[in-house]
Amino acid sequence: MTERPHLARWRDRSGVLIAGVVLAALCWIMGNPRSSGPDEPSHMIASAGLVRGDREGRVNPDPNPNMAGSHLFDIPGMVGQPDPGCWAFDPSIPVACQSTVPLSTTSRELPSWSYNYPPWALLLPGLASFVSSAGGYAYLARMLNAAVPLALVAASLVDLRRRRSVLAASALLGATPIVWFTFGFVSPSAVAIGGGLALWTGLLVDRSRLATLLAVAGWASVLLPRRDGPVWATMIVLTCALLTRTRPLDLWRRLEPWARWTVAAVTGLTLVTPILNRDLDSNALLPFAPLALVAAELLARRYDRTRSTAGRRALLAYTSIAVALLVIALVVAAPGDIDTETVRLVVANTGDHLRQLVGILGWLDTAVPIIAVLLFWALIGGMALVAVLEYGRSTFVYLVGLAGAVVGAWLLELGQSADYGDYWQGRYTMPFAVGLPLVLAWRPTGGEWLDDRLTSILAWGAWVVSNVAFVAAQQRWGVGINGTWNPIDWDTWGAPVWPWLLVLLHGGATAMMAACCTSERVRVMA
Repeated sequence: MTERPHLARWRDRSGVLIAGVVLAALCWIMGNPRSSGPDEPSHMIASAGLVRGDREGRVNPDPNPNMAGSHLFDIPGMVGQPDPGCWAFDPSIPVACQSTVPLSTTSRELPSWSYNYPPWALLLPGLASFVSSAGGYAYLARMLNAAVPLALVAASLVDLRRRRSVLAASALLGATPIVWFTFGFVSPSAVAIGGGLALWTGLLVDRSRLATLLAVAGWASVLLPRRDGPVWATMIVLTCALLTRTRPLDLWRRLEPWARWTVAAVTGLTLVTPILNRDLDSNALLPFAPLALVAAELLARRYDRTRSTAGRRALLAYTSIAVALLVIALVVAAPGDIDTETVRLVVANTGDHLRQLVGILGWLDTAVPIIAVLLFWALIGGMALVAVLEYGRSTFVYLVGLAGAVVGAWLLELGQSADYGDYWQGRYTMPFAVGLPLVLAWRPTGGEWLDDRLTSILAWGAWVVSNVAFVAAQQRWGVGINGTWNPIDWDTWGAPVWPWLLVLLHGGATAMMAACCTSERVRVMA
């Protein structure tokens, strides 16, 4: 049967799905008060300096301990403003207090702690600092920051839905409130998260032109925006290889020649940041994380050549010991001193890390309501139970991946030598964790019955989680967590759109995404 391409695309509802993604992100962009994202002012200031040819600024001479480690940049005064200090970290105080100081385009020196970040994800939002509108700057910067991740997320959902609708629904569930919140403010993490979903999709979906593009763009978007990017990109590839029983070299061979050259070139760019920063500690080792893929390929070959059960067990034991010794060496190489109390604090905060995977918004002061957190993990548990009954390997790989995410967060936090134990935040892990629900839904063949029974539950469950979080965030911004839940009575704190209208728009946008994922899948026929 032949069908006109434009009719097939319409029936496929890809346009509606893409519109839902964009509208939902705009709701977060407009609904997040200016400077409400953790470190958003710092990223804005560094990005504005970067596009003016000033990457490092000058050392801040201010003796105030709160200014320690910051650098000053001469940029328009509205960048990184207003100061959220009057409400940040105190969820009972609404954000209207920060709107008392007028914004200005007049140049002045402003401090940033993000001058040593990889420059790649800071370029687009930095361009917004050239606009003449002081009030509109922040929202334009956010839109530019979100452009790449939204394109990757929308394309990933379209490709996943065309493969199997339950995969698209799983991706919606994996895009927890912290993901959408991060898309709503200026942060390199937004690009990394969007890239994470694209990389998962490109590796798990059948070979296609779009899957190849997603794999390459996803690899670049995870790798470049943050120093820990190579770790998460490597873990995604290793997890996909384990799930699909495919060696890393076979995944590499699936790529077209142009894609291989692009991946190789992008991987080399990760060395730029440690060279510019003159890093001589564990941060300088992070770009070499993809070498683990070579080690995994060699290990897989040796394992296949080893015929005896005892020999294979010995190989795995020796490998485990080698990995443990390498981890110890990396921790020892970290800047500063690592003591047992710091290790205890980091490990003790694992529960907070897992909750942050669903969402603690704002400056770690706006927790997603517990009902949404419990619903998320209940849905994950249900998927795991179904996977045990139908394809147990998915559950095994998911548990290995989740454990790897937790341990990886421990090591990366210890590598910063932050002695307070909660340097790490859930959004840092999301480039990897956003795709873990896909692991539970993935099947090598068949699985149509799973689509029929789980897709609606997952898609509309994700809708509930996302909207409960969005409403709670708007209530916190407007009146504080102890204020009224009546949207009509929420303070607008100078928002460009009324909060109650944003709640309605967000509900509609996320419903569009859920409905597209649960509607009958239609193949695009030539």
